[in-house]
Amino acid sequence: MIFTILITCVGGELAPQMIQELRLNSRHDIKVIGVDANIDAVGKYFCDEFSVVPFGDNPNYGVIIQKLVQLYNVDLVIPTSDEEAIAMSSSRKLIEKNGCKLACVKSETLSVLTDKSKTYHFLKKNGVHVPATKSVENYDSLKAIVESMYKEHGAVVIKPACARGGRGVYVVSSLSKGVKYFSDRREVHSDLRTFIDTLIHNLKEELPLIVMERLVEPVIDIDLLAWKGRVKRVVPRRRVNSAVPNDGHILVNDKELINLGERLIEIFQLSWLYDCDVMFDSKGNPCVLELNPRQSGSLPVSITAGVPILDDLVSIAKGESIPDIELPINRKIIPYKSLKMIDK
Repeated sequence: MIFTILITCVGGELAPQMIQELRLNSRHDIKVIGVDANIDAVGKYFCDEFSVVPFGDNPNYGVIIQKLVQLYNVDLVIPTSDEEAIAMSSSRKLIEKNGCKLACVKSETLSVLTDKSKTYHFLKKNGVHVPATKSVENYDSLKAIVESMYKEHGAVVIKPACARGGRGVYVVSSLSKGVKYFSDRREVHSDLRTFIDTLIHNLKEELPLIVMERLVEPVIDIDLLAWKGRVKRVVPRRRVNSAVPNDGHILVNDKELINLGERLIEIFQLSWLYDCDVMFDSKGNPCVLELNPRQSGSLPVSITAGVPILDDLVSIAKGESIPDIELPINRKIIPYKSLKMIDK
């Protein structure tokens, strides 16, 4: 029997790879409906059907998705951006009323995960290591907080409390001189004086902010697959290049990281597929940088490594068990994008 999946934001970098994996390499018989606000979204050429929808902040977004669910008899909806997850989570009853499943957390959990200050508070309360952090609600207090945290920790990171995808991040360190840009200019490095004199004003419109200690590399991505607070898969991956997730990863069999992933699934009572970013404090403790309410942008690394994690997601939606697999531990995995001629 055909299992129909609706995937949002198919103009994003991840979507075409997800769609190809589901349509071409799945153990299930899958039909993919793609939606995006851009009529020329690249993912439309990989889907079975495509519809243009408004952006996720449109007040009618949930209703529009529900109509598509009815039209195509959709079994599972997978949001691939935070904004769409927020919009659909608030419309969960409407979307799921005829048996369709929505693969994202409940609204209450989402409100925590999309605000880093709330995330850190919740994690710390539940005994999970997080970076030393101060919240900034008022721009006039930003300079003093940055200088204080810098004096205490030697290097700090300043970023919007509610941003995603590493956008609007400033790293202040004595190792930087002047201004340097990383991650497609989403991350800015500078020394303290340069930040105060020339960069701090850029954050005036980004409040609320958090100022946190600069943690120690490596950066770890952990894929978390769960159902009703029960662990299905935990896949830790160490980035080869900390600033560029798509430069490749090495899958690691680290019990401490696996235990951390299992703990996150438990305390948030997660279902479906999520991504956790981890770095380390000066004592070597793994600290949660963020827990994203969606799958990782570097998910193709796990898929390339042979982890059938999207297939497993479908199996969970169908109430089926998932297979045991052996991971290629300590091997460097570099996903690549295949080029295809599409006649459509």
